Amino acid sequence: MRIEVKLTGALYDRIMRDLMRPHPFAAERVGFVFARLGSLADQGKLILLNHYHSIPDQQYIDDPAVGARTGSETMTWAMQAVYHGRAAREGIFHIHLHGHNGETGMSNVDSDEIPKLIPGFQSVGREAAHGIIILSRDHGSAWVWLPGSKEAVHAVCVSVIGVPVFVFERRISK
Repeated sequence: MRIEVKLTGALYDRIMRDLMRPHPFAAERVGFVFARLGSLADQGKLILLNHYHSIPDQQYIDDPAVGARTGSETMTWAMQAVYHGRAAREGIFHIHLHGHNGETGMSNVDSDEIPKLIPGFQSVGREAAHGIIILSRDHGSAWVWLPGSKEAVHAVCVSVIGVPVFVFERRISK
């Protein structure tokens, strides 16, 4: 299934500014992006990112074994945000930055740890898409769990709609 992720240039700039800020001890920052699920003409799915939530400094745990680790209050907040308020029909995506140029993917720690968040998001936001977005300094990759799905679909592209327009396409490997 073809899945595309889109966000405005203003939202992308806000996310990048936040994720690039130094933290007192964490090697990287993480955040959450809220999204709505739409349809593409070819029966694919469109993920429209619309709001970013920065994780407060005090919610990080000092763990030198990983780039960033947050406490249980972060997950509790995210699940409540999906269930209530502005995110009632929105999905939530974990997002962070790998500080290099070019196409990026999940590190071993990322692939071991971050997907464990998804069942919790799905339990409170059953009709929404949820997932993971990892940005580099000039590219982005996304993994999307559609409603009811236990498996992620790697998005074919992440598009930033603004001036200029950026389209971060995934190279298809065999």
